[in-house]
Amino acid sequence: MPDQDLEYYARRERQERSNAARCTDCAARLAHLELADHYAELQRGEAALPAGLVRMHVPGR
Repeated sequence: MPDQDLEYYARRERQERSNAARCTDCAARLAHLELADHYAELQRGEAALPAGLVRMHVPGR
């Protein structure tokens, strides 16, 4: 997996955990934590991208 992907997944995990920490609504907090866990799994190579999602190369990224 390219380093750019790992950096992206790590950044998104941090963002989602930060979002969860600021939530006052339990359902929203849980949704953010589930997203954070999914990004953590992607970093470890334990999760696949959702069906139908195609990884695209964006020049300059």
